[in-house]
This record gives sequence, C-alpha cells and structure tokens, in this order.
Amino acid sequence: MNSSDPRKPRLAVLISGGGTNLQAMLDRSAAGTLDAEIAVVLSDNPEAFGLKRAERAGIPALHIDYKISAQSPVKQAERFVDLADLDRRQKIIKNPDPSERLARLARLVLAERELALRIEAFRPDYVCLAGFMRLLSPYFIGHMNHEGPKIINIHPALLPAFPGRSGYEDTFQYGCKWGGVTVHFVDEGEDTGPIIAQAVYPVWPGEDIEKIRNRGLSLEYEVYSQVINWLAAGHVAIKRGPGGRPRVEITDPDYAAIVAGWVRKAL
Repeated sequence: MNSSDPRKPRLAVLISGGGTNLQAMLDRSAAGTLDAEIAVVLSDNPEAFGLKRAERAGIPALHIDYKISAQSPVKQAERFVDLADLDRRQKIIKNPDPSERLARLARLVLAERELALRIEAFRPDYVCLAGFMRLLSPYFIGHMNHEGPKIINIHPALLPAFPGRSGYEDTFQYGCKWGGVTVHFVDEGEDTGPIIAQAVYPVWPGEDIEKIRNRGLSLEYEVYSQVINWLAAGHVAIKRGPGGRPRVEITDPDYAAIVAGWVRKAL
C-alpha cells in the first residue's frame, strides 16, 4: 500500500468518523479494482476510527485540529488571504454580527491552511471527502481547485434534493419512493457542485431508516470507487451546460451497463 504507482492518480481522503467509504476504497485497492493510490487520510477528529483503518493499511493518517485558539485570528488570516472578500463570497457562516463572523471565518481559514499544507505534501491528484463533516470555505476550495476541479464528495441523497448532513433521514421523512446517492465535484455552495454520478434505490413499504441507510451505503461504496476509476481512465468530461453551468459527462462506453448494474444491485 505504500508503493507509489506513477500511472495511478493519488488520493487524499478526508474523514470525520468511522470511514466506511474509506474502507471500501481500501478493500478495492487491495483487490486491485481501484485504479488509484490512497496517499494520505486526514481527519478533523483525532478519535475517528477511519484513521485506524488507514494506519492498519499502512497509509499516513493525520489529524488536523480545527479548534484554533490563536490570538488575533483575523490578523493572522489576513496575512495570506483577503478576509473581507472571502466573507462576501462564503455561504457557510451565517452569523449576522460582522466581527464574530470574521473571527470565526478567520479561525476556519487558519485550520484550512494547515489542512491544505498537509494535503499538498502528499501531491494528490484528487481530494475525496468521505464523511468529512466540515463545510469548506472558498479559501480551501480555491486553493485546491486552482488547476481545475479536484475536490470530490459523496452525498447520501439525489441532489439537488436534500442537501446537507441528513440525506437519508430527509429522504425517509419526506416519504420518497426512491432514494439515491450522488458523487459530485465541490464548489463554494453546500452540495451544489457539478454532479458526476448518481445511483438510486427503492424505498419499500414498511421499511425503517436503518434499512434505507444500509441500502444506500452499499451503493455509495460502489459509486464512489467507480467515479474514481472513471477519473483515472479520463472518462470524466466537464462541459458547459445551459446558462453556462458546468456539466459532467461520462465517456465510458460501458456507462449504461454500469448504471444498470447499480439499479439491479439496489433492487
């Protein structure tokens, strides 16, 4: 797992908890069915079990402390970023008090700067969010995406429906007959980036949220790894859609068969 294959894209995987999507990637990597190398795993939670998964696989596992207690965080952040401009662009901190909002944004940027420095030391081609429970600021996103989309996320709902942390719960509570999972590039909004792939699963009468979540998770593991393989093979094309919004097209000739396989698996 420590050997570097120059033909495979390198991944930095960000987690906050158990890391089941990470484990699915590790299993596929060990089996030779993931066309990428997991270079490093990072977490905002020092107790995240996903860090232990990485360590067992011989992969560097790092903790990034988001609890910044530095004095004058605004002044520190303004040494390397225009904080006022960043505040106008950001959509994740809603505090109406400008001074409190800037201070919180500054602390976030200081943590993200450390996160970016740690990530860049491993020269990844993509940053994969796999249960990373932090919203990213335009500072980090712009830093990572300066040469094109590089940050990928897995979301437990069919976007644009049900953004946020509770995709499975929202799908269940709304009474949907079908749920789904989405892999998308990350932009400055909350789960608003260009969609790369989606898969659906049925919600049968009488099922509870745990059955729905487990069915969805099994699809997450399939879809996320497949997207990574598509990226590795150059099968992900970004084009301009209506209104100029970026739109992703998958150019794999087996695309329809793969998606049909996801549907059969869900049923």
